[in-house]
Formats: sequence, C-alpha cells, structure tokens
Amino acid sequence: MRGVLDRGTDPARRAADRHVQVGAASVRPSDGAVVALYGGPDATEHFSNNADTSGVPVGSAFKPFVLAAALQRQSGLAGSRYAADGSLRPAVGPPDPDRPTLREALYPGGNATYVRLGKDVGYDEVRGTAVAAGLLPQSMAEPDSAFPVGTSTPSAIRMATAYGTFASGGTRHAPYSVTEVVKDGVSLPGLARPAAGRALDPEVAREVADALRGGAEGFAPGVSAGRTGDQDRLRTAWFTGFTKDLSTAVTLFRLRPDEPRLLPLSGVGGEKSGRGNALPPRIWGAYTGLGPKERRPESR
Repeated sequence: MRGVLDRGTDPARRAADRHVQVGAASVRPSDGAVVALYGGPDATEHFSNNADTSGVPVGSAFKPFVLAAALQRQSGLAGSRYAADGSLRPAVGPPDPDRPTLREALYPGGNATYVRLGKDVGYDEVRGTAVAAGLLPQSMAEPDSAFPVGTSTPSAIRMATAYGTFASGGTRHAPYSVTEVVKDGVSLPGLARPAAGRALDPEVAREVADALRGGAEGFAPGVSAGRTGDQDRLRTAWFTGFTKDLSTAVTLFRLRPDEPRLLPLSGVGGEKSGRGNALPPRIWGAYTGLGPKERRPESR
C-alpha cells in the first residue's frame, strides 16, 4: 500500500491526494481464515479499522452477486445479452457496445445492464444471494434502482469472504481470526471454527468466477476480480480478486478525521488514475505478486 501510494499520489503538491485512506483484507477461501489485513497507517493516530468499515459503498464490485442471483435461476446466462424485446438471449455475432453480455457488463460501461438485471431478478433475491455468500445483512442498502450497482457498504473483510465463496465452489466459510484462547493453562470454549455452509450451486460459483476473469486482464492466469469503474458515482474505489488459495479486497476512499462524510475521489492519483480507481488494483497486484508490473513515474 505504501509503495503504490508513494509512487501514485502526491499529497504535498496535489490537494486531491490528501486524506486518502486504504483498507484491505485477505481471506483463505478454503476455511475463512483472515490471514492478513490493513486497517490504516497507525492505530495510535487512526482509530478506525479501514479493513472493517461500515459506510464505504462497494460500487460495481457488487455486480457479481447480481449475476450469481440470476444464474441461480437459470445457469448459462453469462454470455447472454438483453434483446430489443427485453428478454435475455445468447449473444450472436460481434460484441455490441449498446447491448453487452452479462459477462461484458461486469466491467466499465455495464451498469445499465445490471440495473435492469437486478430489477428483473428481484432486489430481495439479490440481497439474499449476497448475504448467503458472506456479506452482512446490516451492510445491505435500501432496495432501489441503484442497489444492483453497489450502494451497499460491506467491509473489505466481508468482500474478501464473499468473493472467496466463488473461489470455493459456492461453499461459504465465515471469516475467523482466533483459533484458541488459553487462560491459566486451560483453553476457553466457544472458539470453534464457524461451520461451512452451501451458499451457491457449484456451477453458479464457477460461472461467476469465469466471468470475473475478464476483470483481471493483465494479472496472472487464474485470477478473478471485480472492481469499481468510471460509471460509479460513489466516493470509493474497490478491487477484489481471488485465486483458489487467497481472496483479497482493497478499498480506497478519502475521509478527514473531523468530518464523517466521504470526500470526492476526483483527481486522486492524477488525471490517468480514473478517480483513484487505478490505485486499488495496483495495491492488490503489488501485495499478491500476481498483477502486472507497475510502471514507475518518469524522472523529471
């Protein structure tokens, strides 16, 4: 995180780069173990845990849960697009920018498709799928037209957990970080690992994971990822990616210590950073070693 922000932001010279906050968490999909997290720069000066936020909207990184809810109804839809009559039909012919497939619409330019898909599937069903995958009910936003494109506010820990459900073939493992507490030589009860549960059909989890591989272009083979895009008007930037062994979520936002509202991301990281959206993938890639090599800025 520090390396990417040191190279990509300049708070001394650019006001938009001030008050940038990052949170991140890694979860092991096979059992839900929280293996790493980044909560902020200094616990003695920064008193909230950025890896466990409760008010940072997730944006387009939420769309895979909408796709999963649709696939639970009918498998094989990822390659379909909306036809003129409003039905979903298998895509035929070259890509159509006006009517992207559900797979293509996971990425920049596809919010309108997922607004429509979420309404067709039903907001309650989308919500239930997201919660079943591992997001907390209290983090879910009000069910309105923007709900399918990420007005909910899950933490990085929970996003890594829920994407880990895709990685584990639809089996949900609740996150845990403590395995034993010993007092006076005796292990205390109540710290057993959370029981696993079936959240998605295995085929649905596989289809979503395959669709998300397009969002990890330039990353190592086998990485699946979702992120916020330029269409997202929320004041946050996210990147969540996973392999079969590790699921990691990174969130970036701006917040003054004395002001509870999120600040705009316009201009963060300079003109080529896309409202800061380029920074979370760089952090993810630098941390996992699975991303494209980051270019160093030219000397001046």
